[in-house]
Formats: sequence, structure tokens, C-alpha cells
Amino acid sequence: MGYDSEFKQELEANGGNGVRQWYASFQDIDWIHDWIKAQVRLRKLRRRRRNEGLRGWLVNVWDGSQGWVVVTIVGVITACIAFMIIRSEMVLFDLKDGYCSTSPLKAKRFCCPVLKKVDVTNSATHLRSLWLVTKPQLDLGYSSTSKGEACENWRTWGQVWSGSKAGGIGGAGDLIPVDFVAYTLIAVILASVSAFLTINLTSSTSIYSSKDDSPSVYSFPSPPTSQQHPAPKSHHPAASYGATENITPNGNGTSIHDEPSSLPPPMFYPKPHKVMYFAAGSGIPEIKTILSGFVIRGYLGSWTLFTKSVGLAMSVGSGLSLGKEGPLVHVASCVGNITSRFFPKYDWNEAKRREIISAACAAGVAVSFGAPVGGTLFSLEEVSYFFGPKTMWRSFWCAMIAAGTLRLLDPFGSGKIVLFEVTYDRDWHMFELFGFLLLGAFGGIYGAVFCRTNIWWTKNVRNATFLKGHPIAEVALVTIVTAFASYGVLFTKMGGTELIYELFSECHKEESFDGLCVATPDLAWSIVGGLTFTLVVKYLLTSITFGIKVPAGIFIPTLAVGACAGRSAGLLVEILHSMYPLSPIFNSCRALQEDGPQPFGQMCVLPGVWAMVGAAATLAGVTRTTVSLAVIMFELTGTLSYTIPVMLSVLIAKTVGDAIEPRSIYDLVIELNDLPFLDVKTEYIHESSPAEIVDAECSVISLDDDNTIESLRTKLSELYADGTRGGFPIVASDDGGLRLYGYLAAKELEHGLSTASFSPLGTPCTFKSSQYMRQGMIPPASRVSTPAGCDFSYLVDLAPVTVNLRSPMVLLHEMFTKLGVRYLAVVDERGLFKGVVEKNRYLKYLQFVEHKSHSPSSPSHSRSATPAV
Repeated sequence: MGYDSEFKQELEANGGNGVRQWYASFQDIDWIHDWIKAQVRLRKLRRRRRNEGLRGWLVNVWDGSQGWVVVTIVGVITACIAFMIIRSEMVLFDLKDGYCSTSPLKAKRFCCPVLKKVDVTNSATHLRSLWLVTKPQLDLGYSSTSKGEACENWRTWGQVWSGSKAGGIGGAGDLIPVDFVAYTLIAVILASVSAFLTINLTSSTSIYSSKDDSPSVYSFPSPPTSQQHPAPKSHHPAASYGATENITPNGNGTSIHDEPSSLPPPMFYPKPHKVMYFAAGSGIPEIKTILSGFVIRGYLGSWTLFTKSVGLAMSVGSGLSLGKEGPLVHVASCVGNITSRFFPKYDWNEAKRREIISAACAAGVAVSFGAPVGGTLFSLEEVSYFFGPKTMWRSFWCAMIAAGTLRLLDPFGSGKIVLFEVTYDRDWHMFELFGFLLLGAFGGIYGAVFCRTNIWWTKNVRNATFLKGHPIAEVALVTIVTAFASYGVLFTKMGGTELIYELFSECHKEESFDGLCVATPDLAWSIVGGLTFTLVVKYLLTSITFGIKVPAGIFIPTLAVGACAGRSAGLLVEILHSMYPLSPIFNSCRALQEDGPQPFGQMCVLPGVWAMVGAAATLAGVTRTTVSLAVIMFELTGTLSYTIPVMLSVLIAKTVGDAIEPRSIYDLVIELNDLPFLDVKTEYIHESSPAEIVDAECSVISLDDDNTIESLRTKLSELYADGTRGGFPIVASDDGGLRLYGYLAAKELEHGLSTASFSPLGTPCTFKSSQYMRQGMIPPASRVSTPAGCDFSYLVDLAPVTVNLRSPMVLLHEMFTKLGVRYLAVVDERGLFKGVVEKNRYLKYLQFVEHKSHSPSSPSHSRSATPAV
């Protein structure tokens, strides 16, 4: 069934703007058309309510409730999938160290449910507990039922090998312990399998959607990859938009002249988009692009959902420096897209479908951080393009359902949605604001440096060496490097969520001291050293990990880096307080001693709070999110006491980061992957006019010519040969120039020609509605084909959006961003047609403006320039 089959008659009438086909992959949707179709649908429903009594009323009630039903289903399914991913990755992560003898499918925290802290009382033992993890009881800083006693149900691989509590290849004390070999080998296997599934199941060249081009007798073959056919050179000025592929209908490489003359002439096709692996990465940059109106068939499909879920559990379980929070947003978006297919209201309207995907993104963040309010704001601030009030309400409901369902499932067995959810029972001091400001500056600097490092590595190493053609080998190498760099250090070996939980936690005087809690200041220096080493290692590993072909998020590693910096800074303040307790700076800390002496780490400031503030600042520096990130932190801590510190650090981090690198890691990935994303939040200073960027030599269909099937096929071939997928203005000569009477998209013309494939090549093709408009007559209410030829009027947009040749560029920008138009027709003062500005062309112009604004030779670093598109 066609995209507009249900409302074909209404869209062909004067109130419509033509009939559309299913949007092709790597093409923009027509927002205006989809909004018109939604209005047509509502008019029909209201008519039924007036005419059909109770039945019509029930139909309208069901229609109005469909959105709530869909987002409820999305929230529940997302939580269930998140539960399975969390439980699976915990088992796989612990599998590198050993297994539970009573139940091999149990993670260590469930195999040894009663855990107590290991008491470390002297400096030498404490230093060893931080840097070495060779003893089973020091793994993750926990032991079982009593002090120093290992969990009886948990068996390490060294114990399995030697049959005792410690073992190595060749005996105890061997330089190659079995535990390390098993740890590395299992990590490599998990990561490699994840990469294998990602590459072989979610490649953009292997996924086919039922909504792609419908087959016909002379259907146009799908564009091949660039390795199959050489790209011919085009002499058209617009060929800079992309190389092309020359395809013959028989597909065997022979010339079209070797075929019977009844077959169509050869067709040229634009060079396909670079190969994408849909399950790789976090998915947030691509989801931002999809929500802006870009179509990537299969990116939110069932195969991607399966591979992303299974691969994510394996990649996180392998111990790589990545997180699952960003990919969970992608998983939730897949659930939203798949669920919408069962509801024609959303399946047959791409603009309405994106409302469900926006709500699904909120659910993804809600199950990642246990923050439904923060998830809703994240969808609004970071990923969504059009976010109306109704979308916001449904996003909030979807996030609440997802968070509530996951809490009911209880993945950690603690009643919490996330492992690093903490609470603080003390307020902050005014002098700490200066430290929080410095943490914000650190977060901004780190974010900018990380973004540039990661992009440099991707361009100059990953895409410029042998690694480009061997992605699985790259994953294995990165995993081996990660295992060697992190195995011998407790902080780096810990899972990301466990590490963040430890860094966020407080040190209470009624608890024993171990790990990050020490009794005296002299023991804190070893912690600061360990955290600094962990920070550097995490930064380097994340820089080379983010971008490999496995499901990988950026949130957890970034939060861990910021938490290490914040915890270290808090400990340093505690050390200064112990050295200078009578300093006027620490006057406010003396009141804390009225209830008795406090332990180190509670004497003045809370290092856990500093870790939380540092984590928020660093994540803000990398992703440039502000409001949603602050709210997520408030929901994680369950208090508003630290509103000002978190808000201050986040704002400082974004300001400093923007000053060094204006784009976030998501924006840089979008640019690196050549995704056509038009950022509605970015402001540009224009010094150009439409006359300087208009495509004055665009291909047109003239009403003065005798258009036939053969001539239109030739025009379509030439358009595709130029590397574009735009369309054809319908024009006619008038007043010494050309006047515009409609616009026919290339996809619609391709469909029209395929429906006329049985007709002779010389069959005339008409555009009667445009002819009526040319003669000053009202077009007929129904645009149907006639027996004498092919009338393509039903495919034509008779009211294309136009701008004047001298219109300000700000007006064009607002039309592209706020209206979501795919093209703008440019006319002069007399209304004569002068050319077209398509969205892709406008994006090229904005890239030129960005390049000029960042160029050192530019007299001003404002985003202003005059392009030569």
C-alpha cells in the first residue's frame, strides 16, 4: 500500500499538495506534506463524529488515545529490554574473573549477596588494595560474610586451573597468571563477537526495508555500492554534491544499445551514502538526524534492535571504556519505531512517527539514569527537532512508565534503577563554590580536548590505516590494550557504574574504612594518585574506543573521568583542612565538630559531592547538555540541596567548552559521518542573499515542451547523474522569463514513470493542473490520468514555497528549520522563476559559513561569510 493511499483523493484535490511515495533512504521527509495529511485525517474523523453518532465518537476517542497507548507500550518494552541488558552485562562482566559455582548465570553480586567492606587498617595494605587486585577478596573492594574472607560460591579462573585459591601457569607466582589470561581472552571474545554481529547484521548495504522502492516491470535498480561500478564523471556544475553510479537495466554491465529498443534508456544514480553500521556507537547523533527529518531505513528496525541489545551487553561486559546509557536511547527509539508500525496513524505519517520516537528517547534516558524528568528534558534539549506540548506530555508519561517498570523489575536487587544512585545528608559551604567553578572549567577543557582527540584519532588512525578495512581486528586490539592498562589497577578494572557509585559515595564514621575512605590524611595521597592515574587511563582509552564498531556510549566513561577529578579535588580540600583547620576559609566547617569529631572525608567537605559535580561538569563539556543534565543529577541524588553547585559547574563547562571547541561530540560525529543535520539551535550571521546560493541551472520540466516518457526518463537520468535527489520545477515561458507552476520531486517522477512502464517511450506526459494554472483557471478537483497519455498532475506540488531573490537569509534559515521544507523556489520581483535552493545545498552553504568562521585568516570569528556554492 502506498504512503498516501488512504488520503489519495483529498491530497489530489485543491487543498492538498500532491501525492507522495514512501521516502527513500537517506532522503528528507516533507514535513509540510505530512502535516497537511494529518489535517486531512482529522477532518475525516470529525466528519465521522458528526455523521455516525456513537460509532463515530468511539472512533475519535480511540484515535485520540492511540498516542498514549503507543508510548505506554514503548515504556514497558523499553524497561524490559533494559532489564535484560543490565542483567546480562553484569553476568558477562563478572565472567572475566570467574563464575558462580552454585549458578553460573548469576552475577557476582547475586552469587555473594551478603557483602561487607574489607577492613584495611594500615598504609601498606591500603596502598596495595588500591593498586593491586590479585587477591580475590580485594576484587571490587568487597568480600563475603566476614572480614577478609572470600566468597565461597565464587570461583576464579585461577582457582579452576590450579584447584586452589590462587593459581598461575607454571605455579604460584608465575609472571603470567591464569586470571589475567582468562580475563583478557574472555574480554576479546565478547568484544569481537559484538563487533561481528554489528558488522554482519546491521550494515546499511545489507538491510532492506519493505518501504523502499516498490518493484515494477522496469523498476529502477537500487544504487550499488561504489565497489561494484565505477562512477562516471558529470560535467554539470552541481556535480560537486556527490559522485554517481551508471547502472544499466539488465545489471550485467552490457550497454543499453545491446537490448531491444522497447527498454528504457540507461539510468544514472547518485553515489550511495557511505556504509553505516547501524548498531555501532551510541546512536544519538543519528537519532538527532532522523528526528530532524532525515530517513535512514533500517536504523530503527528489528535487526538493529536485536543486534544493539545483544551487542551492548557483550561490549559492556568486555570491560571496554564505554557505557550503555547512550545505546539505551537508541534501543528505546527502535522500540518506538517498531511499535508505531502497528498503528497506521503513525506508520503512514513520518512526521507523526517522530513524535513517538521523541517520547521513546525520553524513556531511554529514564531507564539509563532513573530520571524520568531528566529524560523528558534530554529529549527536548538534545535530540528532538519539533517538540510540541503534546509530545512533551507523552514523553513525560513514557519516561515515567519506563522508570516505574524498571524499578518494579529491580535489575540490581537493591530497589534502585541505577547502581550509582546516592543520597547526601549534608549541605555545601559557600567557599566550595570556587572549587566547583574550577571543576566546571576542567569539565569544559576536558570536553573540548576529548572531542578533538577522538575526532583526530578517527580521521588519522582509524580511517587512514589498515584498521579501516579490519574493524573487528581494531576492536580486538583496543580490547587487549584496555585489559593490559586496567587489569592491575582496582579503579580502572571496576565497571563504570560501580566506579561511579564508589566515587559518589560518602564516608560515614560508623562504617569501616577501606577503598576510597581512609582514617588519616596521609593515606589520602595514594587515593589521589590512583584516581589521577585512572583519569588519564580512562581519557586515553575512551578516546580510542568511542567510534569502534560495537555498541558504545560516552556517558559512563565521561562521568567516571569527572568523578575521579572531583573526588581528588575534594580529598585535596580535606587535606588542606586537616593541615590548616583554623584558617578563616574553613570557619564554616567548625560547626560540624559540635556533634563530635568527624572522620576524614567528612570533616569539612564531602568528596562524594565534589565527584558528582565534577562528573556533571565533564559530561556537560563533552555533550554540551545543560538543563537536562542538571535535572538528571538532582534525580540521581534525590535532593535539591546541590542545585547551585551543579548548575554553576554545568554552565561553566559549556561556556569553556564552546570557547575551545564550539561543537559537541555528537555534532562532530554528525559532520564526520556526512549526515545532513540542520541544527535549529545554532545561530548564524549571514552576509549573503538567496541570489548568491541559488541553483540557477537546475533541471526543469517545461510546459512548453512535448514531454514524453522517454524525455522525462532522460531528465531524471541527468538529475541523478549530477549526484542529487531533488526534483524538477514545473515552469513555462512568460514575460521574457520562466514562471513557476509547480514542483515535481524526483522520487515521485520515478514512481510515475514506473507505473507507465508498459506504455511506449513516446507516450506524451502531461501536467494538466499546471496547465490550468497557467491559463488562469482553477485546476480540477481530481487529478487523474487520461487514456490518451500519462498525466502526472497528482504527483505535483502545485503550491511550492517561494522566496524572493532579495529575501534575507534569515528568512530562508527559518523556513528550513521551522517549517521543515525540503526546497525553496526563488523568484524575482516580477514573480519569474530564478532557481531552487534545496536543503542539501543550503547545508553546504552553512558548512562554508562554519569553515570561514573557524578559519584563522578570517578577520572575524563570527559565523558570517559570503559563499561560492
